[in-house]
Formats: sequence, C-alpha cells, structure tokens
Amino acid sequence: HATWEILVSLLILLTVVTMPLSLGWEELNEYFYGMNLAVDFIFLLDVCKNFCTGFVDENEAIIMNAGIVRKNYLSGFFITDFCSSIPLDLILRSAGVDSVGGTVTGAKQSLKMLKLLRMAKLFRLFRINRLFLHVKRVVLLMEEKLQFRISDGFTKLLRLGVGALLIAHWIGCFNFLLVALHDFPQDSWVVYAGLQDQRPYVQWSWSFFKALAQMIMIGFETPP
Repeated sequence: HATWEILVSLLILLTVVTMPLSLGWEELNEYFYGMNLAVDFIFLLDVCKNFCTGFVDENEAIIMNAGIVRKNYLSGFFITDFCSSIPLDLILRSAGVDSVGGTVTGAKQSLKMLKLLRMAKLFRLFRINRLFLHVKRVVLLMEEKLQFRISDGFTKLLRLGVGALLIAHWIGCFNFLLVALHDFPQDSWVVYAGLQDQRPYVQWSWSFFKALAQMIMIGFETPP
C-alpha cells in the first residue's frame, strides 16, 4: 500500500508538470500521449483500489469493514478521483477532435475549446497531500539515518521556491495557450517576439520567462 501511494504521488507530480505543456502545445500532447494514457489507467486502478482499502476514522481507529469503506469513499473523494482519471485524450482522439483540420472558423474554435476538458485532471491536485506526507516521512527517515536535522525554515523556503516555479510554469503555459487558441494574432506577444514558428522548447522558455517577469512586476506588455 505504501509503495503504491508513493507511485501515485510521483504521478501526481508528473501530471502537475506535463499537463500545462499538453494544453499549450499539441505536438507535446502527441509526444506525451502514451504516457498520459498509462497514467490515466493507473489512476483508474487507484480508484478501484480505494474501494478495498481501509481508512482511519476521527477516533484514530482503523476501519476495515468493506461496506463502511465503500460508503466512506463514495461520499468522499470518489467523484474527484474518478473525474481526474477519465482517459480524456483517448476519448477526444476517438471522437476525432485531435485530428480535425476544419475549415469553418467557429467550429474549429469550438473543437479547440473542447481540448480544455483535459483540465479535469486538475482534480488530481486534491491528492497532493499524499505527496507532502511521503516527503515528510522521507525527510524524517533521512534525519534519523544520517543523524542531522533539516530546519523548518529551510523546508518552508524550499516549498515556497518550488511552488513559485510551478506557478510560473503554469502561468507561462496558459499565456501561450490563450494566444494559440486565437491562431496567433498579429498583435500578440508570441508574434511580436517571432516565436510562432519556433520549437516548443523555445516557445516554452520564453513563456516561462514572461511568467516570471509578470510575477516580479516587470515586463507586462512585450518581452525584451
């Protein structure tokens, strides 16, 4: 159970990093397609597993009764877990949304917006507490084995730094996504910087830099 929880926690972290990339760049979504499909099915297995996994109640008692366990899960995190585990990439591809090359602008725009359904995977962030619990256990184990103590201040600073970088990553990807959804208008920052025909890595690095510039209150209009 502990090993599975660690695996799921790592997959949540992977989702946090790769999902905005898949939203912003279709070529990256194609590249991640197999991996995303495998991750979705692992999360579906996790949903099945949670129906058979006991829990600790408010009195610190371990509940293993199957009926109570299922009722508790159905009334708790089942909906968010299930919605975040649906293989939307497979469904969209089967419906032909990802392979559309439509000529009608309105229809094409609507199909692009359908791809935002992938954001349902954001519900996985509700499980992020598991990741923090495992990190805390690893830190305690390291302190015990190596006989040293990591200060709370350093831990909080590290968490703040990683959180800020992830937020910049998300903001940068959404900055690019909004421009891409409108087919790169001539007055957009992407066209201004000559990025519309660049590789995804170059586009992402500019997007990430622009997001950091916004976060520290400089460079709101055009990239330097």
